[in-house]
Amino acid sequence: MMSSTEHPKPTGKERLLRLLWKASGRRRPLDTFFTGLLKHRQCLTAVDPQLCIPRFDETEVRIRRCPLGNWSTPVIDVFVILKAAMGFGSTRILELGSYRGDTARLIAENTPENVRICTVDVHPEHGASYKDSPVAKRIDRKVGKIRRDLFGQDEKYDFIFVDADHDFSAVVNDTTVAFELLAEHGVIFWHDYHFASYFHGMSGVPEALKIFSRQYPIVSLSGTTLALHSRHPGMETAAILKQLPAQSGSGDVWKETQVRG
Repeated sequence: MMSSTEHPKPTGKERLLRLLWKASGRRRPLDTFFTGLLKHRQCLTAVDPQLCIPRFDETEVRIRRCPLGNWSTPVIDVFVILKAAMGFGSTRILELGSYRGDTARLIAENTPENVRICTVDVHPEHGASYKDSPVAKRIDRKVGKIRRDLFGQDEKYDFIFVDADHDFSAVVNDTTVAFELLAEHGVIFWHDYHFASYFHGMSGVPEALKIFSRQYPIVSLSGTTLALHSRHPGMETAAILKQLPAQSGSGDVWKETQVRG
């Protein structure tokens, strides 16, 4: 566990916007608008996925069926996750927070037969997307709250996708478990680093990752809602941060490189 995991004290701007949001009747559209005004919450350096993921422009992704439901991962983020699972050559993949299992199914459909995927979700019905499908035999399901003792003593993963509860304390817990399970040369991805529901308490990823970034090099991926920590040889986020070119800020649309989808 990190040395300090207390939720950061809200700024004056946050306190004012929370009062206005409560006075509005806690309306979700206003939460989205006000969250967008809190730019200071995004502390991680933004890096193009092409610089962080091996063979990003060479690997071919197949998406036969899109994720379903508001809790599912957006297609652009799924696209990048699939590119990463393939580019890093990951064979032991862990998904913390699985919902219907669309992401797990797509990873299985885009990776070789030797890849094993473990999905964890508190809801006993998770995984409907891949149940009774040809890839189901490569996906192991765990049901329960995310904690270290849900896994074997020597259980390690070279690719971990954290996408469960998004409140601050849950993200701290899940991230702590993820680092304990991470293999020597593994990578961790977090979903919803950019998530517009701060005042409803479902957007604690930035605050949690700010704390962990004091010890571990973590970047956000431009054009997505993803964040990444990598120990993969040649693609370590620590090295990538040191080698980033200076940002010109020219605003030339012909020179933009961030993904979009």
